[in-house]
Amino acid sequence: MALTTLVLAFALSLGIVLMTPTPAPVRMTVRDAASVLEGKRSGAFGLTIRSAPPTPPRIVEVEASLARMLRVRPDKVRARWLDSDGAGKGKATGQSVILVGNRTLLVDSGAGGFRMRYGADVRIGPDVEMPAFEAAVRQDDGRWRTVIPTDRQLAAWRLRLFVAFGLTLMLSAVLVWIAARRLSIPVRNLAESAARSDLISEPPFRDEGPAEIRAVAAAMNAMHQRLADQAEERFQAFAAIAHDLRTPLTGLRIRAELVPLGERERMIHDLDRMAAMIGEVLDFAQIDRHRLCPKHTDLVAFLTAIRDDRRSLDQDVDLASQLDDGCAMVDKPLLYRALDNLIDNAVRYAGNAILSVEDRDTQVCIHVDDSGPGIPLNDVGDIVAPFRRLEPSRSRVTGGVGLGLAIADRIAVAHGGRLILDNRQPHGLRATLSLPSRPFA
Repeated sequence: MALTTLVLAFALSLGIVLMTPTPAPVRMTVRDAASVLEGKRSGAFGLTIRSAPPTPPRIVEVEASLARMLRVRPDKVRARWLDSDGAGKGKATGQSVILVGNRTLLVDSGAGGFRMRYGADVRIGPDVEMPAFEAAVRQDDGRWRTVIPTDRQLAAWRLRLFVAFGLTLMLSAVLVWIAARRLSIPVRNLAESAARSDLISEPPFRDEGPAEIRAVAAAMNAMHQRLADQAEERFQAFAAIAHDLRTPLTGLRIRAELVPLGERERMIHDLDRMAAMIGEVLDFAQIDRHRLCPKHTDLVAFLTAIRDDRRSLDQDVDLASQLDDGCAMVDKPLLYRALDNLIDNAVRYAGNAILSVEDRDTQVCIHVDDSGPGIPLNDVGDIVAPFRRLEPSRSRVTGGVGLGLAIADRIAVAHGGRLILDNRQPHGLRATLSLPSRPFA
């Protein structure tokens, strides 16, 4: 694409240069020079003050005519040709000037023919158009007022080239934009597909666009399938092990009923703990395999129902005094599981939980506040990691297996949101599920 654009731009530029007509030579008269030297401003000429006169060869014929117009002595005037190739003609006098080498010929033409003169016998009229020349008149301070024509024709020629090159740039920009769009749209689709993909979806990368993009999409689809197959194999192996463990656990629990009372309670407690751990680990592993079924949900009504269920269990769970109206597209069983884990943590460590909803335009936040000890700042970023607990004893009395926050975080991410943990002031913890308020796609 870059090579094609470069060749096209070069071809257009070359065509413009070849088709643009050569500018006509600049013409001026003695009257033009005299007017500027006398102080009249003109955009076609530039006036400067110099310490030295124009360099030879001099044009004595032009100097004599200019001296007559300025009413000064000829020795105070200097002139030289800027363009030694060309000719001019008078507007009404029938005079023309022809340059032959360094010699200036004046041609007087009329009905009876023409006559050529040069040298001292030449008297050039003030309105005879001639090739460009530089003229100067000496001031009283010894410096020279010098007039030089500006190259109007060449300036116009350059302007035409600039306009033509600008049009070339615009045409090239359109072509480059079309080509870039042809490349960027498949790349953007590829990025969006990667952001939405998960291990349980079909191959998410569309095979479209240039050959390179199609090759990347095919490779990423193959990688996605390999990862999905590996994850499925590991989950099946893990689920089989967990299922096989439940059978001996059930048998052990039955046999524990025959053990004397003191040992029986400890054995049954350990067996129940193992069964609960297996259940939590299976729930954690199944989140990534769960296909979301989002539905439009009134979050205030949803939290009210959760509050009522918890209060029926004699738990100190309540709603905040002020609630924003909030709705979102959520998978209600998964969201219930996430909030269940957050409320369990709040009740276990602080004895209470306060639920609230905050609408933030594109995000709707569900807060679970407590008045407990909070989390050390060094552990806020790591506490959501699987099997991570602040209390290292692993005792079921002081906590679970370290998957409650990890499960809540996975559920938030599955909905396109995130779990945020932040200490409250002066004490307590706020766990926030930040979810998109727009329809979930």
